[in-house]
Amino acid sequence: MPEPGKARPPRRPLLLLAPATFFEGYDVFVLALALPLIRRDLGLTVGESGVLASAVLAGSFGVLAILPMADRWGRRPVLTATIVGYTTATFATAFSRGVLDFAAYQFVARVFLSAEYALATIVLVETARAAHRGRALGTLASMDALGRAAAGAGFLAVMALDASWRVLYLAGILPLALVAWARRHLPETAPRSGLPRARLRDVRGRWLAGSAILSATFATYATGVTALSSLLVFDEWGWTLEDLRPPYFGVWALGVTGFFVAGRLMDRWGRRPTAALFLAACAVSGFAAFTSEATAARVLGLGLVIFAITGATPCVAAFSTESFPVRTRGRVGAFFRATTIAGSTAAPALVGVLA
Repeated sequence: MPEPGKARPPRRPLLLLAPATFFEGYDVFVLALALPLIRRDLGLTVGESGVLASAVLAGSFGVLAILPMADRWGRRPVLTATIVGYTTATFATAFSRGVLDFAAYQFVARVFLSAEYALATIVLVETARAAHRGRALGTLASMDALGRAAAGAGFLAVMALDASWRVLYLAGILPLALVAWARRHLPETAPRSGLPRARLRDVRGRWLAGSAILSATFATYATGVTALSSLLVFDEWGWTLEDLRPPYFGVWALGVTGFFVAGRLMDRWGRRPTAALFLAACAVSGFAAFTSEATAARVLGLGLVIFAITGATPCVAAFSTESFPVRTRGRVGAFFRATTIAGSTAAPALVGVLA
């Protein structure tokens, strides 16, 4: 119990930020999985459903408008607003009556969602102790993957129960229950407005350009691998569902530990050597997986690719946040988030052209 007259120490920020990141991963993956069900329910053609998905994803560029506000108004109110906005729009999606309703609700949800993960990363960097910041970033990044896994499990349950895709969006109301609690316990980490407005030109150009290139190229690689991995396995390798064995999934599941391994190594070795190790591992493991002929080598190669990508994720997050002054992190984060979205958007088409 705290001594009389003394304030209770703030709750661990990671416990407050992790759920927001979890639902960021959840929402992104739900659309990809449920799109065939949504298409049939709303009476869309395959082409029209593709246009719908693109219109929704365009809302991600809302980060350019929202995230800079965190430099002027503070992290806590803007983070709270993103959670409330995303939750409300996602919950409303479950009651969409047509294509326009669905597109509008999901566009708004994506506007807030795009800023949520970037802002959560900034707040974590500014609140976590320096000695444990790496592992905190690794844990936060892992919640995104866990959210995607939850979306997959939810989709399988919907299919097994022959339920409506709307159930998947009803779950979006859950983060709203966290807002009141998080708002009381999350400390403010940025100066209030009144100081000179942060500008990108106040940041060293070499750091800004280098981190932007790193964010964009890594997003391109990671998205290209994950988005087209099923084509590699089933079309290029000619595998069928019967060829997939439980041990294969075990190897690939172990790859997700890259989040935690990289986090600990960043705290012990430093950011630069850890990032160099995992980024190099992305290239080497990818080459091994995609050029191997033996089944065992392919399975192990894909497992190493997953390990390298998940390990490089918190490293890239650290470089795109820690290197910049507190008063500029909102604007810088918005810029990097936009480059990440651009890289992710270009990845499938670029892989197709190269292939």
